[in-house]
Amino acid sequence: MSALEHPLVARYLRELDVALDRLPPDAAAELAEQIRAHLEEALPPDADDKAVATVLAALGPASLVAEAAWPEVGTGRSAVPREPLSRRIAKSARKVPITGWLVIAALCIAIGLPSGTVIYWRTQSSLQFLTTSAWWSRADWSHEVDTQAAGATQETVPIRPGQIQGFAITIYNPSDMTQVIVGSADNISPGAPVPPQIAVSTTGTLRQSGEPHWVRYRIGGPIPPHSYRWVRVLWRSYYCYLNGVGSSQGTSDLLLRVRVGLITRTEDIQLGTEYAVGVFASGPHPASCGSQAVPHP
Repeated sequence: MSALEHPLVARYLRELDVALDRLPPDAAAELAEQIRAHLEEALPPDADDKAVATVLAALGPASLVAEAAWPEVGTGRSAVPREPLSRRIAKSARKVPITGWLVIAALCIAIGLPSGTVIYWRTQSSLQFLTTSAWWSRADWSHEVDTQAAGATQETVPIRPGQIQGFAITIYNPSDMTQVIVGSADNISPGAPVPPQIAVSTTGTLRQSGEPHWVRYRIGGPIPPHSYRWVRVLWRSYYCYLNGVGSSQGTSDLLLRVRVGLITRTEDIQLGTEYAVGVFASGPHPASCGSQAVPHP
C-alpha cells in the first residue's frame, strides 16, 4: 500500500484540498504536489499508524499549512509565500523525535532489503550451453546420423525401446550466484512422453571437451558462479512411441527449473542442435515392438 493510501494520510490530503481552495489554482496545485512528494519520501509503504501520525504532526494541520505558505490570500494583495515550502518542511522534520525516525528507518530497511534481494536474484544471468555435448550411451553415439537443412542441424540416433537413452552437455553459469538445477520443466523427452531425468556433475572435467563419464552426477546439483558442469539428460524410451520408419522426435532447447537464492525460475537453454531419436530402417520397427509401456528411469 502506498503511503498516500494510508487512511490517516488520505484524510489529511482531503483536508488539505479543502484548505487550498482559497489559493490560486497554480499555487494550490504546486503546494499539493510538494506535500504529497514529501509524504511519499518521509513514509515507507505500509507505514503503521504511529509513524504516519508522527510525520503528519510534524507538518501541522492542513489549514495552517495552506495559510502559512500563502498568508496574503484574501487580503487583496498578490499571494506570495513567506518562506519556501521545502524550508518549512525541513524545519518541521527537525521536530520529529529521534524515536520516530528510528521507526521510519526500521520500516524502510524491513521493506526495502528483502525486495532488493529478490530483485538481485531475479536479475542474475541465465545458464548457457557451452557447445560441448555427447550421446550418453555408446550404442547411441556409434549410430548417430547428422543432417542439416535450412541452417539447422539435427543429430539423430535410433530409438531403442525399453532402454535408457539421453545425452550430456556442458552448461556454464555466467552469474555471480550459485544456480541449482532442480529438475526439468519439459513435459516430454525425445523418446518418451514423460519429463527427462536431469543430473549435474559434481565437478567439471579438466578440459571443456572432457569425457562426461569421468565425473559423478547428482540430482538437483549446483553450478557455482562462473563455472561449468556437465548436465546429463536421460529418459527410458517407450515402445511404439514413434509412428514409422523415418519418423523422429527431438529437442533443440532444454527447459530447466533452476533455483537462484530462494526463488525458482524456468530457464530455456538453447542447444544450437536438435537432439533426436528416430526409427531407422535397420532398427526396431513400431509394427513389431508391441504395446508395452516402460516407466520413467
